[in-house]
Amino acid sequence: MPLASNLKTHDYQFEYAVPAGKWKWTTRLDVSQSNPIYTIRDIISPYGLLRDSIPLPGVVVSAMAESIVELKANFSPHILVGPPTSLTFVVDEGRGYSPSQGVILTNDGVYGSILGVTITSSAAYVRPVPANIGNLAINESGQFDVDVSSTTLLALSSPYNETLTVQDPGATNSPQVIPVTITVRPKATVATSIGLLTFTVVKPLIGSFPAIPTQAFSVQNLGPVGSILDFDVNKLTGLSDWLIGITPSIGQLASGGSQVTTLTVDPPDNLTQGVYTETLRVSGYSTNTYVDVEIQLVIT
Repeated sequence: MPLASNLKTHDYQFEYAVPAGKWKWTTRLDVSQSNPIYTIRDIISPYGLLRDSIPLPGVVVSAMAESIVELKANFSPHILVGPPTSLTFVVDEGRGYSPSQGVILTNDGVYGSILGVTITSSAAYVRPVPANIGNLAINESGQFDVDVSSTTLLALSSPYNETLTVQDPGATNSPQVIPVTITVRPKATVATSIGLLTFTVVKPLIGSFPAIPTQAFSVQNLGPVGSILDFDVNKLTGLSDWLIGITPSIGQLASGGSQVTTLTVDPPDNLTQGVYTETLRVSGYSTNTYVDVEIQLVIT
């Protein structure tokens, strides 16, 4: 036999007594669609199966309608939130939308119930997507995603405490509230220990260039306490095949932190005497966006 939770329809028998005898009928609950459908069928009057020639008393019609109300009350959905049951975001001041976090909702109600919820936010910068989830039968789950826009948020006002409200007027435990905590970090400030590095080498009469000692500079986060700098180092022109190593080229720095980036130079044999330049751009989300470091190779 199929499991009850997999059945699409279920029939319930009702009766109502009048002086002439008993009226009997079946109220069918159909959960095959996005919303439950209730129908009255198989009506038996005191005179037999209902036909066009048998009048239907108003009190019986009212009793039939009440049978639907009774079933609706007995088959209400129940909202189960999570995981997670609360959300925490850490964002950078003014940066824009954060990566999203997902929240699972489940209909924890009884067989025959259908859960359809609306998710509303207490603040415009907390965004649930989608804002509506419907057609969840018993034990069925759906997910919505939440992201935060830090465009107008300030580190000085951090943390922000907001809520998401999950509602279904027919649910036994509506509404449900999901706390959302937002910590806003101040912007970092990117800096470097030097603005120019020069490599010098003498071109040999024949053969390859001699080994050139590596040089290094430091990437720094001069931003306020609490700021985080995620940075990368890239060639701006990309025409310097002689600059073969930038190690490391990415990193993360807390306020006051620094990281050493080492450069390796190895000119190809056909490079002639002269001065060759490349610009390394050290960039990351920060108050000043980027800092450039000029790299020179002088071949004499």
